[in-house]
Parts: sequence; structure tokens; C-alpha cells
Amino acid sequence: EPGLRTVWLLCAPTLTDVLPTIRSRCRHLSLHTPSTKAVAKLLIERDQINKELAEFAARTSQGHIGIAKHLATNQQSRDNRLATLKIPFTIKSIATAYKAAEILVNSAKAQAESDAENRNEGELANLKQAWGSTGSKMASRGAKAIKELEKEQKTRGTRMVRDYLDRGLLDLATLYRDILLIQFGSVDNLINQDIKNEITKIANSTTESKTLLKIQAILRARVNLMHSSAILLTMEALMLELKD
Repeated sequence: EPGLRTVWLLCAPTLTDVLPTIRSRCRHLSLHTPSTKAVAKLLIERDQINKELAEFAARTSQGHIGIAKHLATNQQSRDNRLATLKIPFTIKSIATAYKAAEILVNSAKAQAESDAENRNEGELANLKQAWGSTGSKMASRGAKAIKELEKEQKTRGTRMVRDYLDRGLLDLATLYRDILLIQFGSVDNLINQDIKNEITKIANSTTESKTLLKIQAILRARVNLMHSSAILLTMEALMLELKD
């Protein structure tokens, strides 16, 4: 039982994922993914994003407000997303599949390093200031604290690479989802409307069953990444499955 000053927040996909004995002792709050319209409205009103860009960011982020804002305010992020989406168009052979995997991994590493650089420097500066930049105190326990922080930052950097790769895989999944929609005759709810022509071309050159297999391959790769599989090998295996 929690103490008087303790509050536990339990997160689960559904109520049935929590044991009844625990569920009966909790207050239930259901959270829902915001609609594309709601996310776009927020970007327009809160962040002063123009309507067209806000709708694009809301649609491609699939209800993730943080990613939507990042896409709407960062041109480099939009460029990286588009480059990821165009990777399957370049895979025509085993050699190009390996190259595509390398490009995807290098892009994730570059984004992770860019995000981590300023954050890491700030953390180190604050820690050094807290321990004192000179003196015996810094030379003993302070040096150990800095080494531990640097180790933690390195671990976090590796995790960030996996996070960026996972985001890229989600973008690829939306690409094949759109291909599948077109193959079934629906063009009204495409996520990646900015590359509709390229998507239509692929949809007309393959079958629904092959598209489904590629979506499944992407989802398997996401699971493998979560289980700390070798990053480059995982991406190479996926790109080979995405090859025409």
C-alpha cells in the first residue's frame, strides 16, 4: 500500500491489462490519441503555424503532438522524414538494400548526435560547477561523478539512435499503409499526400499481399530494435525484405 504522500501512476494499453486486484484500487483515466484536426488546431492557435503546414504535421505525426510541433517548426526534420520515405524507391538490388540500410542508420546517428550535443555539454557544465572546477574535491569524487555522467550520456545516445530509427520505421510503415489503401481503391485518407504520385506508382506495380508482408517486416524490425538487436544488421535484413 502506498504511503500518504505517495501517488502511483500505472499506465497500460487497456484496463484489462491490469490485474483486477490492482485495478479495483485505482482511479481510472482513459487517454485517447488526439485527432488530426485537434492537433492541427493546436499548432495553429498555440504555435502560430500556418494552416497548410499544421495540417501536414498533424497528419504525418499521427496524433503525436510533440512530433507534430517538431515537424512543423524544423525544416531539417521534414527533410529527414522525406528522405526516409524515399528510401524504398531506391532498393532495386542486394547492393542498394545494404546501402539503404547504411543511409538510414547514419541518418539516425546524425540526428541523435545533433540532439545530444547541446544537452550533454550543458549537463557536464552544470555538474562541474556543482563540484567545483578545481581543487581536491573535484579531483576525487567529482571526477568519478563526471565519468558516470559521461557513461550515462553514451548509453542515452545509443538509445536515441534506436528511437530515431524507430521513428523512421513508423514513417516507412505509413508509406506502405498508403500503398495498401490505394491498392484497395481508397485515396481519401493518405498520410503521405506530399508523395502521392510516387506511392501510386508503387501501388500499381505490386500486389496487396506483398505490401502486407512488407508492413509485417517493418513491425518485426521495430520489435527487434526494442530487444537490443544489432542496429545495422536489423536494418540490412529489413531492407532486403523491402527489395522489389
